[in-house]
Amino acid sequence: MNRTAHNLPPRPLVSVVTPVFNEAAVLPELIERLGNVAASLEADYRFEFVLVDDGSRDGSLDVARGLAADDARLRVIELRRNYGQTAALQAGLDRAAGEILISMDADLQHRPEDIPRFLAAIRDGADVVCGWRYDRQDSAMRRWPSSAANFLIRKVSGLTIHDIGTTYRAYTAGVARDFQLLGEGHRFVPVFAARAGARISELKIENPARAAGVSSYGLSRTLNVFVDLFFVAFYANYLDRPIRFFGRAALVTFGLALLITAGLVYEFLSTGAPVVRESVGWYLLALVLYVSSSQFIFFGIVCELLVRIYFQHDRHAAYHIRQELSKQAD
Repeated sequence: MNRTAHNLPPRPLVSVVTPVFNEAAVLPELIERLGNVAASLEADYRFEFVLVDDGSRDGSLDVARGLAADDARLRVIELRRNYGQTAALQAGLDRAAGEILISMDADLQHRPEDIPRFLAAIRDGADVVCGWRYDRQDSAMRRWPSSAANFLIRKVSGLTIHDIGTTYRAYTAGVARDFQLLGEGHRFVPVFAARAGARISELKIENPARAAGVSSYGLSRTLNVFVDLFFVAFYANYLDRPIRFFGRAALVTFGLALLITAGLVYEFLSTGAPVVRESVGWYLLALVLYVSSSQFIFFGIVCELLVRIYFQHDRHAAYHIRQELSKQAD
């Protein structure tokens, strides 16, 4: 059917972005199932599948190239080496052409059959839709630390969604362009999106066991999440006003130093004892706290200047416009 001839709006393009690392055994099934989903939604959406090979060593790249030769919707991006999932995901998002972007893992623990539900949530007005692995099939050694990390992220960010760490998400293209993923930042996309003013929702997804291969995640990556929480807390609450964070730290250290000083003065006035010599530890601690408070203030000022330089770049605006309305003259 010619949609233009019937004055129908063009079908939006959906880009499915999938980082790939040593997934040769499951790629044919993944693309087949994605193709089936695309066929079922052909009346409403166009699709492209963006596979980003992150330095695979098991022939995944050759398998992906072979599949791309038979499917015009499939694009294969080869990274020069293994950069990690976050960099691979960012590479795919940067090169995706769709108005709607969907990120998912290639190991089939994310079911392509859930894509229509993500698209329905976007159609209902969400800017970011996060999958919720409510019944995870992973081992307890992965589930429990992940649950603890999700709890802490919710506390420091103010988000209410249950599963912040999963990469199975849908985004409007405008929101996806509002953040840049570095390090292992793919876990914190909802935090970045929330700060950009995105409307975030979640939906329950199944989390079947891996069909093949071995997970590249270990306990060390979970521990990294807890370390990254310090950055997440700062980013979510103080990115555009760092002086508030460092200023409060300065006030606390200065207040403690002042209390110690008052105690030493009181002891000297009431006993006449040489408090600097007899209480040298408290005296030195007070000095350290005075110096620390001044350093916090100066560091906060420097951060304020850096933040202003950061936000001068167009991509790093301190605000994000959802839409602009105007009445055009006839």
